[in-house]
Amino acid sequence: MAAASEACSSNLPEQDEVVVYTPLLNGLPKGTDDVQDNQENILKRAKPLTTIVFYFMTIHFLLAFCEIILVAPLTRLFENSLCLSHFDFPVGGIDESLCKIPEIQRPLATIRGWKSMFDTIPVLLVAVPIGRLGDYHGRRKIMALALVGVAGSLCEIFTVCAFPKTFPLQLVWLSSVILFLGGGLNSASAFMWAMASESIPQERRSHAFYYIFSAFYVAELVASFTASVTTDISPWIPCGLAMGSVITCLGLLAVMPEPGRSSDNPHSAIPPETPTGDEISSLNTDMKAPSKSQFVNGVTSALSNRNTLLVIPVFLVGIFRYAMLNILIQYASVRFGLKISTGATFYTETAFINIVLFLFLIPRLTTYIRLTYNIKPEIIDLTLVRTSVVLLALGCLAIGLAQSSASLPIGVSVFAAGFGSRVFALSLVSYWISDDTKATLYAAIVVLESLGHAIGDPAIQQIFAASLGLPPFWQAMPFFVGAGFYWLATLSSSFIRLDQGVEHREEPLLDQND
Repeated sequence: MAAASEACSSNLPEQDEVVVYTPLLNGLPKGTDDVQDNQENILKRAKPLTTIVFYFMTIHFLLAFCEIILVAPLTRLFENSLCLSHFDFPVGGIDESLCKIPEIQRPLATIRGWKSMFDTIPVLLVAVPIGRLGDYHGRRKIMALALVGVAGSLCEIFTVCAFPKTFPLQLVWLSSVILFLGGGLNSASAFMWAMASESIPQERRSHAFYYIFSAFYVAELVASFTASVTTDISPWIPCGLAMGSVITCLGLLAVMPEPGRSSDNPHSAIPPETPTGDEISSLNTDMKAPSKSQFVNGVTSALSNRNTLLVIPVFLVGIFRYAMLNILIQYASVRFGLKISTGATFYTETAFINIVLFLFLIPRLTTYIRLTYNIKPEIIDLTLVRTSVVLLALGCLAIGLAQSSASLPIGVSVFAAGFGSRVFALSLVSYWISDDTKATLYAAIVVLESLGHAIGDPAIQQIFAASLGLPPFWQAMPFFVGAGFYWLATLSSSFIRLDQGVEHREEPLLDQND
């Protein structure tokens, strides 16, 4: 689900939506006291950690935990199945070190690559129909259906890996068929974000979403460390934990307060206030699934903006982030002799860096810059997009040029620092499109990225499989190719042009209930 938690952030709102813009002549420079008052007002209005937010944080944690903890053990189980078959099922099993030969690693990369592609097909085919079902029958029920499909898919994979003498490993591809029941983790994650968007008031949504999104990186930290410790003991332990997280998530859906219910519910995230007629009309419009013509018209309208076209390469190359980490585990195992369980610690490093960035550094830094220098938020977002893509390119290149396992963490740390490119790009495009086309454009981005996954994941795996017959230096070919794509995205983002200037704003008075 690397894309699942990433796809979830397509519903992220514009940053600091509480800002109200005033005419230019009213935007006179303010003194230090006014700046401090504004900062205090923003902090007072941001009370994101309500009960319902904690539920969404927990659900997002469980979905991400299921995804991340499976990477290393499934790679080990797949490798073990091929290894046993290659050596004609010796009594007592076979040591992992004997499985690093090209005759095993090539089909392993091929099978993993095609499975990644097959897993994206259900997303492409059922995402819109399932979304419509969620609109009409309740997102919680349809999200539960998607989780049931995930559990069934995992059962099929576990069965094939548990009996390698009976079932050829290629049968794991059939697990993708079961994902048509709900669309898999991608759809479940999308429904979670849709429910969160409905339930959290607009003035608190941006900060609340930062916390919910950060749950992914906390899960990545916990899951990758757990996988690195337990995979050597038995790869079935993390697999069981993944299944347990899916079941726990289903239980949470059954007991959590109804998202978006009336404000007289003490668990509701919505503050006590009566919506106006315009607001009710707006909500009813948002809840209706767009027709096919509306979808096409919305996408056409959004793509008529030059800047939107220039930011598309950022979304396309962003899909390689977790594909690169995924292939890194196998690459480090083949070239440097690292255990697959040790390779899982690269996810731990990535998670730690992104927790620091998203939970602490970036929100505070961007708030400080906007309050101190009155810089427009879209200028900050564009700077973050460009910086992130450059870091992805440099990190990918550093991983490929690493000549020992000791230098790999340096490249991974630089690479991980650029993982926010997609979130910043989503925030950036929200300034260029109208409100009535945002949902359509975000849906189009998810479809576009899913197509990219369907093509990019097996392509990266096939490049690695082909490089196994080359000298050790060229076995890093996937990372060199990835760095080239990231530099192209950097070039594209450099042509984006924004109106320069400072932001003039004044905060609305706080309601006494806040």
